[in-house]
Amino acid sequence: MLKVLQIGMTDNLGGIETFLINYYRSIDKKKINFDFVNIYDNPLYFEEELKKGKSKIYKLNSYYRNPIKYTKELIKIIQDNNYEIVHCNMNSAVFLWPLIASKIAGAKVIIAHSHNASSDKGFIKSILHWVNKHFIPLFANNFFACSEKAGKWFYSKRIINSNKFYVMKNAIEINKYKFNQKIRIQKRKELNISENTLLIGHVGRFNKQKNHEFLIDIFNEIQKKHKDSKLLLVGIGPLMENIKSKVKEYNLENSVLFLGQRNDVQELMQAMDIFLLPSLYEGLPLVGVEAQAAGLKCIFSDKITKEIKLLKGTEFLPLKKETWKKIDKYKQNVKRDNYNKSCNKYNIVNCAQEIYSKYMELGS
Repeated sequence: MLKVLQIGMTDNLGGIETFLINYYRSIDKKKINFDFVNIYDNPLYFEEELKKGKSKIYKLNSYYRNPIKYTKELIKIIQDNNYEIVHCNMNSAVFLWPLIASKIAGAKVIIAHSHNASSDKGFIKSILHWVNKHFIPLFANNFFACSEKAGKWFYSKRIINSNKFYVMKNAIEINKYKFNQKIRIQKRKELNISENTLLIGHVGRFNKQKNHEFLIDIFNEIQKKHKDSKLLLVGIGPLMENIKSKVKEYNLENSVLFLGQRNDVQELMQAMDIFLLPSLYEGLPLVGVEAQAAGLKCIFSDKITKEIKLLKGTEFLPLKKETWKKIDKYKQNVKRDNYNKSCNKYNIVNCAQEIYSKYMELGS
């Protein structure tokens, strides 16, 4: 059995967590096994499911407090358990400890995997990323990214053009998102939303990257013209209370629904009419793939890579209010049944088999 140590899953639900669990659920566990490292005080977000699947979870709380201790502990884990492949999932190159430990431990395959295309962590961390990314090739020997754009943020042109660079798709269970009229009616009923209401949706963590302030500004303009409209916000995060205050300032409390963290995103997408993602940056947003698989009209910011465009109707707009406030014209009364066929290249069934073959190729 091929053993892969996955590093980078956190105790909060986000893109990396969803990416990893989608592959975890779809790999053939008789052929390949994923184990995980937890650097947090809390359990990993999917830890209970991972343990039921016989994955090992290594608790290393010293990552931030004592990086040298963390590095030594990770070296021991890799060597004692003979991990040939260590897959480091990263949002930036600010911290390279997992790559350094993997190199010292003698892991045969060390994968640096870029999941983002920019950062809003401040000036110092931006400088650290720019400096540290030049050292990645000293420790990693394979270079993954969720998109070409995310790869360019992490790696040099030489790496991008080499056979060591690989785009690993942010794949999903396509059939879970296939449009279902019955679910649409049921979810709208649960949310107390009539069929005639224009329902605009967004799924994302409440942080600077997702640009919720702009989203509320846009919805406020839409409300002035289209009173029978509502905005559905799915997610949690540090800026949630700020956004709730902004909603209150605009007197939109009855039109903006904060649903928190949900396990039924695929069903909520059936209820939506339009999906908005005005992010300041993204690697390749998994929710964008999900929304298109659900057949939604999607409006993304032009800061998001065009690689994500799967449907003809998907648009990329500059972050200017006068452009976005016109989106109410997109109220749909079209059939969405067959749209998810266009998204089949992100089908996790195929992608899980592809990554297994890739791991086998690298480990041979």
